[in-house]
Amino acid sequence: MNEEQPFRFAFKLLRSFCPGQLYEEIEGDLVHRFNMDAKKLGQRRARRRLMWNTIRFFRTGIVLRNRSTIELGQLLMIRNYFLIAFRHLAKHKTFSFINIAGLAIGMAAFLLIVHYVQFERSYENIHVNAERISRVTLDIYKGSEFVVSDCEMYAPIGQMLKDKFPEVLDFTRLYSAGNRVVKRGSEKFYEHRIYFADHSVFKLFTLNVLYGKAELTTPFQVVVTESIAQKYFDHTNVVGETIDMAGSPFTIAAVLSDLPPSTHFKFDFLVSHSTMNKLWGYHDETFNGNNEYTYLLMTPPMDLTDFNRKLKAYSIELADRIGDDIIVCEPVKDIHLYSNKSFDMETNGSAQSVLFLIIIASFILFIAWINYINLSTAKAAERAREVGIRKVMGSFRIQLVFQFLTESIIITLASGALCLILIYAYLPLFADLTGQHISNRIFEIPTFWHWFLGLTLAGSLMAGLYPAFILSSFRPVLVLKGKFISSSHGQWLRRGLVVFQFATTVILIVCLCGVYFQIDYLQKYNLGLSVDQTLVLRAPPIESDSLFKIKARELKNELLLHSSVEMVTQSGTLPGLSLGELSTTGNVLRLGQEKSEKGFLYYINAFDENFIPMFDIELAAGRNFEGNPEGEFGLIINEEAMRVLGFQSAEEAVGSEILFYNVDKKIIGVVRNFYQRSPKEKNIPMIFWYDNKADYFSLKVKEGQISETLEMARETWNRRFPEYPFDYFFLDETYRQQYGPDLQFGRVIAVFCILAVSIACLGLFGLSSFTITQRRKEISIRKILGASVGRITRLLSQDFVFLVVIAAFIALPIAYLAMNEWLSHYAVRFSLTAWVFIIPMVIILLAAFLTVSFQTIHAARANPVDSLKYE
Repeated sequence: MNEEQPFRFAFKLLRSFCPGQLYEEIEGDLVHRFNMDAKKLGQRRARRRLMWNTIRFFRTGIVLRNRSTIELGQLLMIRNYFLIAFRHLAKHKTFSFINIAGLAIGMAAFLLIVHYVQFERSYENIHVNAERISRVTLDIYKGSEFVVSDCEMYAPIGQMLKDKFPEVLDFTRLYSAGNRVVKRGSEKFYEHRIYFADHSVFKLFTLNVLYGKAELTTPFQVVVTESIAQKYFDHTNVVGETIDMAGSPFTIAAVLSDLPPSTHFKFDFLVSHSTMNKLWGYHDETFNGNNEYTYLLMTPPMDLTDFNRKLKAYSIELADRIGDDIIVCEPVKDIHLYSNKSFDMETNGSAQSVLFLIIIASFILFIAWINYINLSTAKAAERAREVGIRKVMGSFRIQLVFQFLTESIIITLASGALCLILIYAYLPLFADLTGQHISNRIFEIPTFWHWFLGLTLAGSLMAGLYPAFILSSFRPVLVLKGKFISSSHGQWLRRGLVVFQFATTVILIVCLCGVYFQIDYLQKYNLGLSVDQTLVLRAPPIESDSLFKIKARELKNELLLHSSVEMVTQSGTLPGLSLGELSTTGNVLRLGQEKSEKGFLYYINAFDENFIPMFDIELAAGRNFEGNPEGEFGLIINEEAMRVLGFQSAEEAVGSEILFYNVDKKIIGVVRNFYQRSPKEKNIPMIFWYDNKADYFSLKVKEGQISETLEMARETWNRRFPEYPFDYFFLDETYRQQYGPDLQFGRVIAVFCILAVSIACLGLFGLSSFTITQRRKEISIRKILGASVGRITRLLSQDFVFLVVIAAFIALPIAYLAMNEWLSHYAVRFSLTAWVFIIPMVIILLAAFLTVSFQTIHAARANPVDSLKYE
């Protein structure tokens, strides 16, 4: 026998992987066996035995004598794992595509959400001392009744806490300057991120100095960010330059790097705290008002639970100065997600929303993994014969497990590559969707790769282990005798996984419907006022009251001359703007009430006689202001203020006197409650007093004439106030911005609901496709016996639709509880009607039915001869 015979490739294979001497021994033995078999059985059967003996020798025989041969055999085995896996995936392109696409979409969605969550939880990480910084806040009480939590503090508290408690190493205060006109030559802009700060701000917070020396020790010193330096000077090294604010020159002491978006403390200008005394005679040792953000640097480790107990006792000691209020500290790292206090620096995030997104991400990933498990176990019947033959030929179970795990690894790796492409392509869209400044350098973040590698490994194991052990457990004798019944093996598992998939998608869709209905309800809710067709101009900060009143009256009269303007009003602030623009006081008492009694926190606004009629605010009793600056000494209150003052009716309140800032004032009118902020928040007690020197001019514009009114207002402004920038906005747009976080949350849920449904339907498509393929002969026989296409379609679809119905009914109670919890955070909420649950059920049933029926109709319309001609 020589290598030119029909089975010479076997000897070539052995020669490639065996040392020379070992090869000769194996060849000699095989030749001897072949000659003996040829004499007894004939050439044809001897050749078959030759092939069998070659494989047996190679896998389990004499090759084990040499260690190097063992290693080569293992390499060959691994090579065969991958070769067979690639062949199997290439043979079943549809199932391979479904698995790879589903896993890729699931991984991409999960990693994008994790990236967003990490961003939300990274707030204040830029500060070296973040773990030791706390913010001092004020819980305001009336007796034992909690009123509100305020994040601003009395000016002297920081120094008092440092002197009183050894845990406090240092403190800093920040005072918001509000909107100010900043000038440099002909450049002038309104700036709102201006804070007066103690010099210690550089000790607590990590602020990178680019140029100059970071100090705020003397009056009229200012520190700016590099973007502000570029904006006003066209270059960044502007140390020693001057800039005009509030009519006074300020010297730039240093230029800082721009702060990243992951901090609640965002500023453009830091002004020395001592400047306030020079500008306004501000004294920081009085308890006249809590208007400063105060931060403490604590000794490590920071234990705020114990420290807040001490602060509560200390608050009682200060009762003669702060009344029933309680001083509370919160970690600076908790501010963004867990703080919900009045007068915060910016709109904070929501820990509840972040948790909800994590749950969504996990659901989507599990749905993708379930698809793989379902499709792999569903193909068990097809691969059972393969497993049986391989076991008969000598394969061990562990080898089969590794074979199927190899297929899982290849699918997961391919999914990972596609996942990275999807993330790279859609990260900008995701950033727009969430409304956050998420870094587009995601691939440079080490934690991203940790998550990616972890998901790849977990996906390979979690999605691959179960099918691998199931497929490798078949008994070859039963399989080869045809006694393996595919329809019952793993059937309950697959059904359970389908139910889980669609139950999670139903929950997500219910939540999406709930968010949509809630936002729609808020936007259509009666606000108690009208903000439509309102153009708002920011008033110039003229320091002289008499000069401002003259110019403001002239501007107001000129604007009213235009035919498109129905009415003009002036006010200190407007509905929809930050509560920080309202003044607050607890120094309001009903006449006759003991002065020692602590009042509620009242919000104060000033406006003229046109404010109430222009915004269609309804008077419950009394009268409006009459527009006489000399004679308007009365106050108007809203119904909430009337309630907390103890009046039983608006009629009782009108004509009554209250002590307002220690001055007797008469209530001349009571207005119906209107939402100064959105209906997400409760009505607040408000007091209004008359003033025609205010911060905003509001114009009620006739419908369809916005553009021409805007141009007219710009021309009039530039003529009247050429030294001040023209700054405007539309009130309805500003008011609706309060719904921005909810709208963004709704859009995020919508996108990931679509992904979840798509992945689930993708898996259902694959599973139903396989099921229909297995039942093609049954379908053909039924069709020959007279079954219609509709009847066959209904027969094949009903099992899958039934599973989806079960999933929907399991999901509805869970979805109801989740929506109730989410809605509990709203002061005004819609009622959970049946439509919130009916719509998701209809959507998911329709999606499932269309997914399955597409294939069932195609199978039912096929020619039965094609399936039965080989029988």
